[in-house]
Amino acid sequence: MTLAEAAAAQAGLCVRLEAIAWNGRLYADVDAIYAGVSIAYRGDAAGRSVRGGPARMAFDPASRDFVDAGSSGAPLAPMPQWLRLTALTARCASVQCAADAAPVLDIVAADRVRDRPVERLLRADVAPAAWKLRPLAADSPWAARFGAAADALFPALRSRDPQQWVPLLGGRWLAAADRARVERLIGARSNPFFAASRAREKPQRVILGWDAATLDVGERALVDAGQVAEAIICWSQHADAERLWPIAAFDADNRPGRPYACARIAYSIRGGEPQWRAFIDQAEGGLAEPQNRGAI
Repeated sequence: MTLAEAAAAQAGLCVRLEAIAWNGRLYADVDAIYAGVSIAYRGDAAGRSVRGGPARMAFDPASRDFVDAGSSGAPLAPMPQWLRLTALTARCASVQCAADAAPVLDIVAADRVRDRPVERLLRADVAPAAWKLRPLAADSPWAARFGAAADALFPALRSRDPQQWVPLLGGRWLAAADRARVERLIGARSNPFFAASRAREKPQRVILGWDAATLDVGERALVDAGQVAEAIICWSQHADAERLWPIAAFDADNRPGRPYACARIAYSIRGGEPQWRAFIDQAEGGLAEPQNRGAI
C-alpha cells in the first residue's frame, strides 16, 4: 500500500509500504514533510517487539525513534529516514491522539532503505506558494527593525565573546543549558556564523517571515496590530545564496554543512518601546543537504 491507502484502510490490516519516518510521524515523501501531511506511528503495540531486517532496525518507545540494533542500541539522531515497513493499521485511542480515532500504524518490522537520503527542498523545487518562509517585504514596518537587530547580532555571534552575544540572547533570562549549547556551536571550528563571513565581501543576508497561513488567529492579530513579530535571519558566504535559503523553519537549524547560518529574532512592543531577543535554533537531526544539485 501507499501511505495514503494505509491511513484510509480499516483497522487491523497487515500492510507493507515505504515511507519517511521522522519524529514519530510517517510521511509519504519529502513534499509531504513540507506540507505537514503525515500520520503517527508506534512500535510498542500490545507489547510486541519490532523486528529489524537487514539494517537491524528496532523501535524505542521512550524516544519514539528507530534505533540501530546492530550497534550499542543507543537511539540514532532523529534524522528522517526512508523505511520499508510492515505494520498493522489501527486507530488512535489515547489522550496523546491528535484527533479522536486518527489513523496510526503499529510497526511490526522496519528495514532502512540504504543510499536514499532525505534531502531538504530548495526554492526551485517547489512553487513559491508552498514556501513556509518567505522574504520580508521591503516596505514592511518591521524590516528596518529586524535589519538593525541583525546588524548587531551577527558580529556578536561571529566574535564568540559571551559578553557580546549573551545579552542579545536574553541575558539573565538565557537558560544555562541554552547558553552552553550556543557556546559549543559558535566555539567550534565550524562556527556557522564565522563561516558565513569568510568571504572578503559582505555576507549575503535575508530576513524571512512566516507565511500568513501558518499563523493562528491570535498570532495574526498581534502581528497585524504591530505588537509582536518574529523573523528568521540567515547569512551566507555564497554569492548565489538566494536559491539556497531555507523555505521552512526546520531547515534553519544550523546543522553542519548548511550553506547558511540562521538566528530567530522575536520583537515586541512594551510600553511603547520596541524590544527584541534572539534565539539560535538547532536540531540533532534534520533533512540532509541536497547533493549533486550544486547546493554547496
